[in-house]
Amino acid sequence: MNSYRNSKYQATTNIVLCMVLIVMFASCEFSGRGLKTHDFPKPVDTHTKAIERQEKRSYHTEAGLTADNRFDAARLNNFVQINDSSFLAEIRPENQPVNNSAWYAFKLWAEDSATRYITLKYDGGKHRYHPKLSDDGENWLRLNDDALIYDSDSINVTLQVEIGPDTLWIAGQEIQDTERVHQWWEGLNGQSFVTIDTIGRSALGRKMLFVELSNGEQKDNDVIVILSRQHPPEVTGFLAMKAFVESLIRAKKLEAFLENHTVLIYPMINPDGVDMGHWRHNSGGVDLNRDWAYYRQPETKLVATHLVDWVNELQANVLLGLDFHSTYKDVFYTLDENEIQTKTIPWFRNQWFAALESKIENYLTNEKPAGLRTPVTKGWFYSQFGAEGITYEIGDDTPREDIKRIGKISAEQMIDILMKGNE
Repeated sequence: MNSYRNSKYQATTNIVLCMVLIVMFASCEFSGRGLKTHDFPKPVDTHTKAIERQEKRSYHTEAGLTADNRFDAARLNNFVQINDSSFLAEIRPENQPVNNSAWYAFKLWAEDSATRYITLKYDGGKHRYHPKLSDDGENWLRLNDDALIYDSDSINVTLQVEIGPDTLWIAGQEIQDTERVHQWWEGLNGQSFVTIDTIGRSALGRKMLFVELSNGEQKDNDVIVILSRQHPPEVTGFLAMKAFVESLIRAKKLEAFLENHTVLIYPMINPDGVDMGHWRHNSGGVDLNRDWAYYRQPETKLVATHLVDWVNELQANVLLGLDFHSTYKDVFYTLDENEIQTKTIPWFRNQWFAALESKIENYLTNEKPAGLRTPVTKGWFYSQFGAEGITYEIGDDTPREDIKRIGKISAEQMIDILMKGNE
């Protein structure tokens, strides 16, 4: 009897031990999906660097014209009078070297109404963004081409504008500072399947925003990740992201899509750089889209950690990462299939691009594939999750109605393709 009991006890012990080992191995396997560092072939130094903080002030001139940069997203480093009708606006980046994204934004008003000539003088870059004008900071019009005078080497440009007692806003793109983005973000609250939250704060204490599209049953779901505004002046990319997300929310198939998918959105990754009027970098003087290897900057570390922890907690599977940006023309930067094979949905990209070309009149997808080079998000999505990573770039001058149409159709087609799978 004792021998039987001992054998039974030993068998039970072995079963329990096996179960413990299975759980341990499963846990170890899953914990291996934690946030990793990555050695990209072309590393970038993303340690914090010194920046030049612009002085926020009003510049008063003897001609009765005042220039002002005392608002979020402004960029004006100096303003001087040349003669009674000509003035020089000096525009400098936060630090150098820096990508040529020469951002400017300031307000003007004068004692009397007259035509004035405002020269944008750049240090460390050259003119890129065609001037937009506004009388309220909300509604913008593109300055007529014939009101621009370029210098001989096309570095600086002079604007011919009518300025009077009413405030005139001048900026490289429509201003989308953190307050305006927060208004859009808060406007999503209360909509079906939408949860908004913050995941922490930036280096200077600004909220890091987060949006989740789900039906509340996210465990084991496939995940689509959307990023935006790593680079402050890239407003057209942000507008495309807005159109994309709003179209997802309104999509007829969203409820069915969310049965097996969850969408995670980080709409403002660089709030400090945006509100400080930076050309490219965060408050640490770093291009955040080069910090997806060691996460030295608090904003990239916060987003990467939040995403990986969320995925691990729900044992979800990241399929696709879309990072919205702006450049000189519309383009999709992808991973080169000849150098790398995505593990999740290698068939998605070609189907998606073909659908865009068939659904948007006279639209040709401009794809630029490349291998893993620098620590940018499209490579990070693959290296971290084995997922498809695409940098979704919108041109600086792409018409706003086109941006909305492209964003809408690309969202709808993404849903259709992912629901069908690789048929």
